[in-house]
Amino acid sequence: MLPVEEKDKKSYIVLWILTITIITFGIGGLLVFSYFYNNQTYSHYQVVSEVERSDSNNVTYQYFQKNLLKYSGNGISLIDSKGKTLWNGGFDMKMVQVDTCVDQVLAADIGGNSFHIYDGKSEGAEMETTYPIVRAKVSAGGLAAVLEQDTESNSLKVYNPAGTTAKLLVEIPTNVSEEGYPLDFDISPDGKTLVAAYMVVEGTEAKCRVNFYNFTEVGQDKNMLVGGKDYGDEMVSSIRFLDNDRVIIYREKGFDVYEHMLEPHPVLEKSFDQTIVSVADNADDESSGDDYIAVVTANDTMTSRQLQVFTPEGEVVLDTPVNYDYSEFKIYGSEFYFYGSHHADVMRLNGTTKFETDFDLELDGFFPGGRSTDYLVVDYNYIRKIRMKSK
Repeated sequence: MLPVEEKDKKSYIVLWILTITIITFGIGGLLVFSYFYNNQTYSHYQVVSEVERSDSNNVTYQYFQKNLLKYSGNGISLIDSKGKTLWNGGFDMKMVQVDTCVDQVLAADIGGNSFHIYDGKSEGAEMETTYPIVRAKVSAGGLAAVLEQDTESNSLKVYNPAGTTAKLLVEIPTNVSEEGYPLDFDISPDGKTLVAAYMVVEGTEAKCRVNFYNFTEVGQDKNMLVGGKDYGDEMVSSIRFLDNDRVIIYREKGFDVYEHMLEPHPVLEKSFDQTIVSVADNADDESSGDDYIAVVTANDTMTSRQLQVFTPEGEVVLDTPVNYDYSEFKIYGSEFYFYGSHHADVMRLNGTTKFETDFDLELDGFFPGGRSTDYLVVDYNYIRKIRMKSK
């Protein structure tokens, strides 16, 4: 018969072995579940909720702050997945262009002379411009950068519609025959920097230049122009700020990332041999912890396409073929959304397809649905929240 102390010791060893075994199997089970969840492709779904659309098909939907912006020439509103209106604003515009930054929403009448800015807390601010609006962008503080077109010149102006005194803060005049025609521009979230691309025609040749304007004391000492870059005959298609001190310049053959807006310099210059067919970034996604820049390229016959995803520092985090048929390409968080008229695909950051499905009705939008398993689907008749499932 074993002594009591030896019995206790043996029981302790057995309990210790049993505990380690349970923990090992538990961790193993979690790893197996995680592997399958992060690699399995879901092709079916169930409808969690749906609301019938009461608007016309002229309404545009846009993902914003985990809800949906809907707008047309008659006004704009923010709604949740059940169609409940969170805020709205009315106006009468012929062609609406919308821009967002943090909680600010700008709606501008392209070709007209007015724009509105909403923050979801007040009735919004309205501003009339002297000349017709070509394009407009908004900062996180509610400042509006507006490109206005006169007969022989263009002006980039920065307004503060909510200001109690001077509403026009900055004006950058542009003579089309000398400085060129503005292709695109963006204003930093803090409203202190504006970056603009110009197409300059010299004889029969068109060239492109990007200017960096800063409105702080540093910029005032240099007539606001603190930097520039000549791109030769390669045109710039889009300019987007990642944050106050970093901006992406998308061009025909690649993209550049500039930082330090008081003395702008490139931290990444990326060019591609093949044709660029799609670009996307998650600069507008405030919930995303990491910034990504994605480029889809194709061969000359468009029979082979490749997706490459970069960090702003140049690290390649994904390089994989793309076989999806799509017309829209977006990044939400760390997932890549490809969708067309009746089909949607979602790719994970590891390159595997997370979700793929067909829809009977033509899509007006396909967006995140809150949970990692949920999506918001806007078609011609309904706004649906769907939840993916294996079968």
